[in-house]
Amino acid sequence: MIDAAVTRVLLGFEQGRGRGEVEENALLAEYVSALKDLPLAGIHGAAERFRSGTTLLPWSRRWRPSPAEFAAEAREGLIPKRALLVHIRQILEAEVYDPPTDEDRAKVAQIAASWLNRGGEAEPGRPRPTPEAVAAAREDVLHEHGAKFREVAVGSLAQLAARLGAKASAHREQVP
Repeated sequence: MIDAAVTRVLLGFEQGRGRGEVEENALLAEYVSALKDLPLAGIHGAAERFRSGTTLLPWSRRWRPSPAEFAAEAREGLIPKRALLVHIRQILEAEVYDPPTDEDRAKVAQIAASWLNRGGEAEPGRPRPTPEAVAAAREDVLHEHGAKFREVAVGSLAQLAARLGAKASAHREQVP
């Protein structure tokens, strides 16, 4: 199949113009070798673009495409197909959820209503904290963090002052 696609492209160029059958077979073998790992659809697309002169990559119409140019054109034509394939795979592998039924919605509404109207208890046997208690707990945590920060800052400032003092005294000793 690759032979047929390449032969059709080369017919318009120099194939059959005084070459022997061995030389033509060698030329075809070069193209087949360059295109061996590419899908047949990409090769046919590249061949059609070369025949119509609408290549994706720059190419001089005065010369037959080299095996490398032909392979590069085939690869370039595969880019949109591979992007489409990736998109299709993403769609096929997407997780699909069944839409909730009216029964499911009613059950969720019932659970939400019972949670909102649970009579002052967060968990069975454990009272719900008041907003004032929550605010006081947050304030205590902030004060604790502030105290830790002050300790670290004071220690760091003391070390910095000691280093600056040592540098200043060393500098005074060096200056006559």
